[in-house]
Amino acid sequence: MPQRTESAAAAARCIKQFAHYTRWSFCESQYTFRLADKRETRAYIDSQELRLTKRFLNGLVVVVRMVIGKIASAGALAQEFHGAAAKDLKRRLRFSAALLALTPMAILTAANASADAPGSADAPPAQTAPAQGAPKNTVPSKDAPPIEVPPQPAPVPANDANAPADAVEPQATGNDGERVEKVVVTATRRETVLQKTPVAITVVGEKTLKAAQVENIEDLVSVVPSLQVTNNGNPTGYTARIRGVGTQGDNPGLEAAVGTFIDGVYRNRASVAMGDLGELERVEVLRGPQGTLFGRNTSAGILSIITKKPSLTDDAFQAEATVGSFDQLIGKGMANFVLAEDEFALRFFGTRHEQEGYIDVNPGRPDAYDGNSKRYYNLKGQALWQATPNAELRIIVDYADRQDDCCSAATVFPGSFGRAPTVTFPDTSGPAIINAIESPLTGKSITNQVDAQVAFGNRPTNSDTEDKGVSGELNWNLAGAKLTTITAMRNWQSSYGQDPDFSGADIVYIPGDGSNFNEFETFTHETRITGEAGWVNWLFGVYYADEDLTRNSVIRFGTEQETFFSLHRVGDSAASFRGALNAFYAHDVGIPVFTGNLGDDDHYEQNAENFAIFTHNVFHLDEAVDLIAGLRWTTETKTFDAVYRTAGNGGCDSVEAQYGLDPVSHVGADFGAASTQARIASLACLPYARTALDVLTATTPHHQERTEDEFSGVATLAWEMAANLNSYATYSRGHKAGGFNLDRAFSDAQGSIISPVIYDGVVPPVQTVRAPDTSFAAEFVDAFEVGLKASFDDSFFVNTAVFYQEFENFQLNTFTGISFIVTSVPEVISQGVEVETFWATPIKGLTTNFAAQYTDAHYGDVGALTEPGSFLARNPGLFLLDNEAQLTHAPEWTLTGAIDYSTPFIETFTARVHLDARWQSEMNTGSNLDPRKVQDAFAVVGLKVGVYGEGEWIGLEFFARNLFDERYINTAIDSPFQGSAVSPTSAATSTVDAFLGEPRMIGATLRIKH
Repeated sequence: MPQRTESAAAAARCIKQFAHYTRWSFCESQYTFRLADKRETRAYIDSQELRLTKRFLNGLVVVVRMVIGKIASAGALAQEFHGAAAKDLKRRLRFSAALLALTPMAILTAANASADAPGSADAPPAQTAPAQGAPKNTVPSKDAPPIEVPPQPAPVPANDANAPADAVEPQATGNDGERVEKVVVTATRRETVLQKTPVAITVVGEKTLKAAQVENIEDLVSVVPSLQVTNNGNPTGYTARIRGVGTQGDNPGLEAAVGTFIDGVYRNRASVAMGDLGELERVEVLRGPQGTLFGRNTSAGILSIITKKPSLTDDAFQAEATVGSFDQLIGKGMANFVLAEDEFALRFFGTRHEQEGYIDVNPGRPDAYDGNSKRYYNLKGQALWQATPNAELRIIVDYADRQDDCCSAATVFPGSFGRAPTVTFPDTSGPAIINAIESPLTGKSITNQVDAQVAFGNRPTNSDTEDKGVSGELNWNLAGAKLTTITAMRNWQSSYGQDPDFSGADIVYIPGDGSNFNEFETFTHETRITGEAGWVNWLFGVYYADEDLTRNSVIRFGTEQETFFSLHRVGDSAASFRGALNAFYAHDVGIPVFTGNLGDDDHYEQNAENFAIFTHNVFHLDEAVDLIAGLRWTTETKTFDAVYRTAGNGGCDSVEAQYGLDPVSHVGADFGAASTQARIASLACLPYARTALDVLTATTPHHQERTEDEFSGVATLAWEMAANLNSYATYSRGHKAGGFNLDRAFSDAQGSIISPVIYDGVVPPVQTVRAPDTSFAAEFVDAFEVGLKASFDDSFFVNTAVFYQEFENFQLNTFTGISFIVTSVPEVISQGVEVETFWATPIKGLTTNFAAQYTDAHYGDVGALTEPGSFLARNPGLFLLDNEAQLTHAPEWTLTGAIDYSTPFIETFTARVHLDARWQSEMNTGSNLDPRKVQDAFAVVGLKVGVYGEGEWIGLEFFARNLFDERYINTAIDSPFQGSAVSPTSAATSTVDAFLGEPRMIGATLRIKH
């Protein structure tokens, strides 16, 4: 140990030896100082603080320059499609908007900092109480905690020791006088106690999120009964649903019915928000349409995800390592640095996740591998500056890179005959023909493989997703009001490959070489100001968003597509397809019907500009009754450009040469829709083999525009019936923007885009191609809700809501087995009852929660096939969506529950057990509601057992997800080309494949922190 001395120089050397000024406390414990020496040493430490602060600011300048350089580079690249002048103007307008938003913030912050500066260096620290005239609590007085400052939580468990009051969940330690902690939420933009918040909302705090192993939005379904998250067939094709309602499919032109906000920043699609969420503080799930509290309006609900921000009081370090099933390896680390106590701090977080796949692909073949593997890393840096006691600025920079192998599909139903069987081919179903082509190897299962989790594929299903962004949030308590502004720029891009025939045969594929991709570039800004004036608690806000969407859609013919079609649909010979085309359409037998590795290459660009003004106000009618009124006006303009290119379609070229650019209908007019000629023409001229759209966009992109100006809002009457009993009744009007279908379309509401309709194959007329209208209407919802929230001795909470929601122009995206079709369903109804309970049992350390939801989400008045002009008459392929048919992925019953128990263990250690479960009744997992796609009722159970040191300086956990290894369907589809889907006039012959849920995952996690 060093000798004791009074030399400040020795202390300085001690500090330098440890290379960080924050080691002062250690050095002080080793030396004795005179007061003058302490002052000298403190001056040295202050100089080090200044040095590090300058270093940080210099680094920040470098980062800003890099960002500006990247923006300039991106602008230069984007000019290639729209033209230099227009794109440069757009970039300048966006940058100007950012400056206009940020400049007043900087000026006001500097002014307030100057006004709040203490009079001298020896003055006492400034107090954090509201300034004179400012509202002491933005919550209506009857909703506020008994004191006027934010409520202080009761002692919380060790693993939540640093959680703020608004992150605290119901906790208890039994019959020793402690009760369930009052949960404070901020989703209403006012700190309100959950039990007195007149909104249907589920709040999940840090403890539950950790216990349930929640790392992404998909994991939330174990703790939120109203939420469903499903994958639609590629690594980024996710759909989130609340109360049975969501936006089906992975078409990026469709916006999400359930909006996702991460630290106040809107993520424009569910897939964009599907990465690792990092350090979660809490998640707030608002059910029903939203539009007067958050920047972006939604029609079904909102997921508001709040992550931990830097601590201004203590340095902190945390690391964890996880090992699990399927070679799962996860590493996470966090570091919090306080550069100026109570003023400035940095926080860094990173994670690395690797896991082999759980789908057995191509078993017994030389190209066998494990499908659905995961590999990603995520980095996040934050800076928090308490500029004055009343002004706080938070900057977040994040980057994520994800490289998955997804998604393999297993056979659910093998399908039936493609053509009439023969002696040579007694079974002409898709799997049977594939196996014949691949013989002696197996190309596809002919039995249900959901339990075995076996799939087949011959093309890569790799993906590469990059997500990055920067955001700034200013919270400023002004005289009588609170100002919040959030500005963000984000870029998300994902390229992926897929084997959409889900077999070992090379029929069709999406290349994984980066040519098939989606990219979103988004700028958003939101400003809100809240305050209280007498008996009114008010909120006003504005929101602006500019979104650029770029999509390259590439589909390639496989080298065995012609062979498969010949054997599956035409005859016993691999050349039978070519022979039929020669007989009917004079096709040259030397030219392939489909040339392998060629196909379509379509390019889409869409811009969406959104501006909204909204207000949300609470009027205190008396001590027990509040009237809440909110209104939103939204204007949105979308522009769409597309270019289509097709190659390698020799068979369709021959048909089009005789019957024009709408060959199938013209052949059907001559020979009948059920004729062999029409059947051969439809096989050769699939949507991605036709050339009409190539003709349309040969010189000029297909361009469309649409503008919407809509009002939405909410009206709520809240009644505090007693101190422990609160009720509310709500009407809300929701709105989700319309858009464009980013897929090929050869007809629209006006019919075929080809003119003239009659085509004479002998004397072909000159044909013209009209640009199709690929737009779809905005979605609206009228929602009614009645809620009751009760508490009993602060140890038992019960929250109940009864709801009725009626959707108009519900946006449905359906996969036909060939392409995605977006249709607007006239009416959808979602109605039901929700119950949530929290109980701090009399047993010390034991708490429980239970939730039940009954949802009747069904199609309303859609007409009938025999009703001219009705929805079903215009969309006969969706005939199963008749009146009262239950929506896809909408189980009637969903039950969730969890039990937590903690007890002292070996002196200063604590043992905890967490058990959670989710059960749901049967549901149809197909967008067309084919009864073969029904998933029976099932339950998924999770278990975690852990031991933790005092203050959680160390923790060891053992966990199991899907404890009983339940095997279930996530989403079922008609496998492309392998038969026909069910229709009003014929039974289904298609093979049904499915993307599966994750099997049992077990593992262990070691955590340490300081």
